[in-house]
Amino acid sequence: MPTRRHVARAPSAADWIAPWMQMCEIAVTAPLVIGYRTARILTGGFPPSARDRREYTRMVWEKVEGFSQAAVAVATTAPGPAAVTKALTPVTKRVRSNATRLSRG
Repeated sequence: MPTRRHVARAPSAADWIAPWMQMCEIAVTAPLVIGYRTARILTGGFPPSARDRREYTRMVWEKVEGFSQAAVAVATTAPGPAAVTKALTPVTKRVRSNATRLSRG
């Protein structure tokens, strides 16, 4: 009986659409988040309020968590477009949620 082998296909251009869209969203949205936070820092006064201190702490820890999740996704996924998509997903979600939250004022 002949054995079946799985032959992986080469990634096509369509496989890279999702990661490119995620990178574009990050590239457009991250500067908005930076602008919101910079304005808040400049207008917040000294000493920072409890709300501002929570935001400053959040700015640091969300990066640690997001990039840690991205690293785990890359380490546990086969190389290719799927790995890039999985790595960008936590970063995209955080940038999107921050932009939404901070735009409300």
